[in-house]
Amino acid sequence: MHEITLKNVRDLLESGTLELVATQDAINLPILQRIYKKMKIGIEFANIRVKGSRIVDGHHRYICSELSKTKIGQNDWQISSTAVDCSWRDVNIIEKDYETPEMIQVHNERDAELNDVDINVLNDL
Repeated sequence: MHEITLKNVRDLLESGTLELVATQDAINLPILQRIYKKMKIGIEFANIRVKGSRIVDGHHRYICSELSKTKIGQNDWQISSTAVDCSWRDVNIIEKDYETPEMIQVHNERDAELNDVDINVLNDL
């Protein structure tokens, strides 16, 4: 399976093609890689939360949906009045994984249950 790289993500962020607006200044490459792999095998995710064109929650899912050419739903959501828009070109891509193996397992269990997939399929990605 094709894996996304720092270059793939950076190229997308700098492409000027993203329709939604970032409201956080960093994303995490290992999280993107895990979500991307799941999307590529058909795992569905919860809708991202947006206010107008601003992402409230779901930056990683949005980027992965764009990279994998997978449609992801959107729910209208309230956004904090202190939220600041960020240019995708300026969003920092963190390469160090900040999720623990336990956190990753919780995500895999949730995704397996929501998609009625054997947990081993996700653990083996």
